[in-house]
Amino acid sequence: MTRRALVIQLARLGDLVQTIPAITALKESHADWDVDLLCPAPLADIGQLLPGISAVVKWDGAAWHRRAISAEAQIRSEHIAEADAELRATMEDRYDCAFVLNQHPRSILAGALLARENLGAITGGPLDQRLSPWALYIRSVSTAKQSPRIHLADAFCGMCGMSPPKQIMPIRVPETALPTDLDPIGQSEGPWVGVLVGAGDRERLVPVAAWERMITECLEILPASRIVLVGDQHEQERAQCIQGSLPPFFLGRVWDSTGRLSLIQLAGLLARCQIVIGADTGPLHLAAAVGTRVIGWYFARARVHDTGPYGPHHWVWQAERGEMERMHAVKPSRWPITETIALLRGHYDTTVADWSLWESYRDHWGAYYVEAGREPVEPIQREQVWRQLQPSSVS
Repeated sequence: MTRRALVIQLARLGDLVQTIPAITALKESHADWDVDLLCPAPLADIGQLLPGISAVVKWDGAAWHRRAISAEAQIRSEHIAEADAELRATMEDRYDCAFVLNQHPRSILAGALLARENLGAITGGPLDQRLSPWALYIRSVSTAKQSPRIHLADAFCGMCGMSPPKQIMPIRVPETALPTDLDPIGQSEGPWVGVLVGAGDRERLVPVAAWERMITECLEILPASRIVLVGDQHEQERAQCIQGSLPPFFLGRVWDSTGRLSLIQLAGLLARCQIVIGADTGPLHLAAAVGTRVIGWYFARARVHDTGPYGPHHWVWQAERGEMERMHAVKPSRWPITETIALLRGHYDTTVADWSLWESYRDHWGAYYVEAGREPVEPIQREQVWRQLQPSSVS
């Protein structure tokens, strides 16, 4: 009888996309399993595109939050009846196994309710929330108590009891029409450069002035280049400010898609670009997942070894942090603008003040980054972590 497994990923877009290696590893080891995905309802369309997923179960976090707020005042029978009805609608039968990839109580509770066996974030039941070794490792990295050398996506594999998969397949984006005025994007010579004008966290927002300068210099130095501004409806004002500062003769080479695309259309747009530039944010990871090369600007609390774009041949500019900044967000005083444009031309400079440049690679231990100009030798710490946390993965 075919086993039914449920991968639970209730975090944001970037984490969902970085679940692909874990799902791929599950399918490599258990090709006959049906693997479903539980993810936030707004991300369900992207979840359905992840390679290896049979079906997507939607988690309506907003509805559950409303119930929780109401129940804090007074638990009524209708609250219980409504919650019970939604859970019954979510599943026809319990899954054989759930792989819980978040440490949040809602994920742990969902695993306990929807599956007979749980693996991943905790070792006990929902009321005995002892973190698993891999979950403890992720927590130690996120609090800067341990130097991150295992990529988050590969740590998700470890939480599932799997080694990183042999190959990673890009997301196959279905044919989806863009708004008529955006249809020329990617249809002529470029390079077409996607610029992510916003970020999910305010501390990861690149200043508008920095994007203005980067776009202006790119259009000046690369005469055939085209710029695509990418963001959601909350970032339309930033995109308008950027365009308002550009010389009028450049505006015909700039396309503004902010606030106008569904997630599927966004994936299709990113696939049309030759390169995407942005902070550590969900669309940056989505661009890498659809097979587009990425240049990341990592600052605030983002760290290249932990959440750099997954897969080979991506670049990340990492803002250097001093001893006093290890527990705080890094706020750069300058931005690697000229150096990023040099990357677009196939060159790089490793002597940039306050920033270091890293290139991505991948091997049997997963993804890793090497500083530009150095031999691509995998960091020895990665094998040590795997030996410590998952001895069965080491042959």
